[in-house]
Amino acid sequence: MKPLIIHIGFIILLLLVTGAGCEKESDQNNPCSVPYKTVETLSSRLGIIGYDVKTEKYFIQFHVEGTIDETIIAYPCELDEKFKKVNLKVLVTGELLESKDLPAPVVGGQKIFYVNIKNIVTF
Repeated sequence: MKPLIIHIGFIILLLLVTGAGCEKESDQNNPCSVPYKTVETLSSRLGIIGYDVKTEKYFIQFHVEGTIDETIIAYPCELDEKFKKVNLKVLVTGELLESKDLPAPVVGGQKIFYVNIKNIVTF
């Protein structure tokens, strides 16, 4: 009887450890799993897909209306493979999220955020 109880306890412990490991991995793959402050809500906003060679991540660049050179660089929390094409024009609905772990702006007039995409279509 004791070996059976020990065996069952070991199996339960193994399942708990395995489940905890999977949860951490999915959190690492999705930077927006951590709660961030929503800075702006986007509604069918026109953007262009780009690729950052330093971070090896895709981003969406948005022009800020009413300005000459102000842009928003938004790193998607998740981006479907079919949208991973540089210079692809897209319409995005979602939320811009503030975070301190993003790269610093490269030029003046540039703001950098995460974007939690609710809907994205090609333009």
